[in-house]
Amino acid sequence: MHFFACCALLLVVVTLPTCFVQAGPIKDQCMAAAGITAQDVANRHETDDPGHSVKCFFRCFLENIGIIADNQIIPGAFDRVLGHIVTAEAVERMEATCNMIKSETTHDESCEFAWQISECYEGVKLSDVKKGQRTRNHRG
Repeated sequence: MHFFACCALLLVVVTLPTCFVQAGPIKDQCMAAAGITAQDVANRHETDDPGHSVKCFFRCFLENIGIIADNQIIPGAFDRVLGHIVTAEAVERMEATCNMIKSETTHDESCEFAWQISECYEGVKLSDVKKGQRTRNHRG
């Protein structure tokens, strides 16, 4: 079930328009900057610790789509980025749960912070996706 929730979130996040750019190119840019592949991201839950590079990929990605800045979650970011795709209940649950995660101030710890945020956001379930968006995201 956790794997399915993760896949649903990545499907939603990777296809979202964010501000003026698409998340896909941001994902590619952040993978290149972190020196990882899409397979590394896909395999992140196969071990207890996916490694510093994978965690830093998430820092880059979450910063560039406008979820985190200055080692903090931007207030209202989850709603702004995913609110048009997931239910209001999901937004409320994710913000209440994930916004409690705090970061230390060092660069290395900001990668750990981003990893913790991404893990928390993986709590989004397919049932949280608004009905009209489910079919739109599943078309080939």
